[in-house]
Amino acid sequence: MGDTGLRTRLGLPALRGRGRLAIAMVVDTIGSGMFLPFGVIYFLHVTTLSLTLIGTGLTAASLLAMPVALLLAPLLDRFGSRRVVIAGNLISALAFVGYLFVGTEWQLIVAALLASAGSTTFWLALRGLIGEVVEAPKRPAWFALQSSIRNAGLGLGGVLGAIAVSSGSRAAYLLLAGVNAVSYLLAGGLVLSWRGPAEEKSTARQRPAAGATVKEGYWTLLRDRALMLVTGLNLAFVLCYSALNVLLAVYLTEVLGLPAWLAGAVYTVNTVLVVLAQTVISQWAGRFRRTTVLRGAAGCWALAFALFAALLAMPRPVPLAIVLVAAVLVFTFAEILQGPTINSLVVDLAPADAPGRHLAAFQLSWSLGQAAAPALLTWLLSRGAALPWLALVAVCVLAAAAVSGLRGRTD
Repeated sequence: MGDTGLRTRLGLPALRGRGRLAIAMVVDTIGSGMFLPFGVIYFLHVTTLSLTLIGTGLTAASLLAMPVALLLAPLLDRFGSRRVVIAGNLISALAFVGYLFVGTEWQLIVAALLASAGSTTFWLALRGLIGEVVEAPKRPAWFALQSSIRNAGLGLGGVLGAIAVSSGSRAAYLLLAGVNAVSYLLAGGLVLSWRGPAEEKSTARQRPAAGATVKEGYWTLLRDRALMLVTGLNLAFVLCYSALNVLLAVYLTEVLGLPAWLAGAVYTVNTVLVVLAQTVISQWAGRFRRTTVLRGAAGCWALAFALFAALLAMPRPVPLAIVLVAAVLVFTFAEILQGPTINSLVVDLAPADAPGRHLAAFQLSWSLGQAAAPALLTWLLSRGAALPWLALVAVCVLAAAAVSGLRGRTD
């Protein structure tokens, strides 16, 4: 009884019957976190490719991987989310085995394309799997747990990866890729060996009969006003979310002249806060309409970006530090509000018998936003130090206004 009460106060979902799924999520994210900060450096150490060729190859792979989400939709509907989650892990494992043998740019592109495809497959299908095996009222708690696990896994993986490559030797980097491949195989094996009792009922209810085909194409989604609005909102939110990774480090160091360690500290604070507070705040936010929560996220992000812009006028060091801390806290609060809310929202909007196309369209907004953010935000920064922050404030204002269009369909 005490454990249940503590779990409820922390906003954690019941893991009974789904423990292996949660462990698989942990293993997958630790593996990703081990390699993610060292992707470019890895190829510099294990190949003779130049930095320019590596960057071009990774960008090309990301662009080529963008249609993967759309191609996955029929597989998701035909075979169910669990099998596609496993396939995503296997593709990622194959990609990192390929990383061990990369020597030319085309090999880099192929391996990185597989890595991007595997990641897209896993996260798209995982969203569908949670929709299949978790009842609608409990989904926000599971998406909050997913967000918390992802941040914890990436943070822990980053530390382990840094230790692994501290010697700087080529062998250490190859070992890192090999261990990452094994982690994906382990995660896939955990999902393969798991079949929760709830899945028996929900999979049979949701998956089309053998031989069934999706009658409607992607064009019909354009008539689903709520889905298009949620997808557009998510694209705006991905731009906001990406600001911390893409923009803040160069802004703090190159524009404000602050030490590089401060940017690292900002990322650490953000990650730790999401890990510790995600489930609790998500449970609190569940008392409100989802449109209210999304509007609140947009408003918090707008405030955070205004504070980042205000750093240009702050005297140093104490006032600047106070405003920076406030901006990071508000930014993190917005991130915590937005993620589980919009994920549970799109799962509820998707048809129960064939959710693949809806989830794929939503996933595409992530791919487009993450591809556009580096070029767009750095271009704005090159034209004025405050310009990207002010542009993001405008994006948030438009998003907050657009949320009103969801009232009645999704609350």
